[in-house]
Amino acid sequence: MKRIFAMLVLLVTVLAVTGCGANSLADYKKALDKTDQITKGQSSGEFAVTMDFNTDGMTQAEINELNYYKDMSGNFKKTFDSSENQRVCRNYINMGGLGFDIDIFKNGEEMFIKLPIIGKYMKLDEMIKEIKETPEEKPNFVSDDTLEAIGEAWVGMLKEEDIFKGKDIVLTTPDGEVKTTVYTITLNDVQIKAFAEKAISILSEDEALRSNIEDLLAKNADQTELLDFDELVDKIKEYMEKDSIDNFQYTAYVDIDGYIVNEVIEVEITKVAKKAGEPKEISFLLELKNFDINKDQKIEFPVLTEENTLKTDELGQTMPSLFKNMFQTQ
Repeated sequence: MKRIFAMLVLLVTVLAVTGCGANSLADYKKALDKTDQITKGQSSGEFAVTMDFNTDGMTQAEINELNYYKDMSGNFKKTFDSSENQRVCRNYINMGGLGFDIDIFKNGEEMFIKLPIIGKYMKLDEMIKEIKETPEEKPNFVSDDTLEAIGEAWVGMLKEEDIFKGKDIVLTTPDGEVKTTVYTITLNDVQIKAFAEKAISILSEDEALRSNIEDLLAKNADQTELLDFDELVDKIKEYMEKDSIDNFQYTAYVDIDGYIVNEVIEVEITKVAKKAGEPKEISFLLELKNFDINKDQKIEFPVLTEENTLKTDELGQTMPSLFKNMFQTQ
C-alpha cells in the first residue's frame, strides 16, 4: 500500500509541475509555451501534504510509523543551464517533524546526490549501472516526449470558461517587485479525473518510465505485495475512480515579458479507505517560482573524493532504516 501511495504522490507531483474569455485562454497558453522554453535560470518551490489515515485495527507502533507521512512539507531551489547540461537542486523535506536535506547534482553525464543524515555523496550514474544488467545509457525517468504530451493534454482540456483573468498585481519575487497578470483555473472532479485518465494513459506508454519503475519495484522483490508496472497502473486507476476531488485550483502569475513567474496549485481529495493504513483525506499545496530567467548561471559542483563518497554496498551500514529503501539498489 505504501508503494502505491508513494507512486500516487509522485504522479500528482509530476502532473502538477508539468504544468474568462477566449483571449484569456490564448494568453495563458502563450505564457505556458514561453515558460517551457526557458533554458537557464533558477526556480524554487514549497509544498505541503496533509493526510488523515484509516487506523482501524492498527497497533500503536504501526500508527507511529504512519505518522511520518501524516504531515509532510518541504522546499527546493534549483539552478540550471540546459545548454551546458548542468543542474543543482537543493531540497529539504520534513516528514512528521523529522527534517532532512537532499542535494542533487548533474554535470554533463555525471550525476550524484548528497545523502541526508550522513552527509556523504553517492554517484547516481554508477548506481544506475548497477541496477541495469548492461551499462547502456539510462533514459530520463520520464521521457521528454511524454512530459510534452501531458502538457498538451492539460492545455487541450481547458475551455474558455475554465480560466479567469484577474487584475494586474505587483508580486514580490526573488527578482524584486514584478508586475503580473493573474490567471486562475478552477476544475471539478469530472474534469480532473478525465485529465488524470489521459495522463495515466500517456505515462503507461512511456518505455523509459516503465523501465525505471520496474527497476524500482525490483529493488523491493523481497516484499510480499510486489507489483509489476501494469498492475501498478491498474491500481492507480482503481484508486483514482474511488477518489472525490473536492477542490482543485491553479493560479498562474505572468510577468510583462510573458513568463509564468509564480504558480500555486491547491488540491483536496477524499478517498474511500477500507483498509487499515489507507489515506482517507489528502490536502496538497504546491507553490513554484521562476526567476533569473535566461540569465547566465554560475553553477559550482563539489569535488568528490574517496573520503566523502559512499559506495552503494556501504549504504546499508550507514543509512538510517527510514531512508534505506529510497536509495538501495538491491
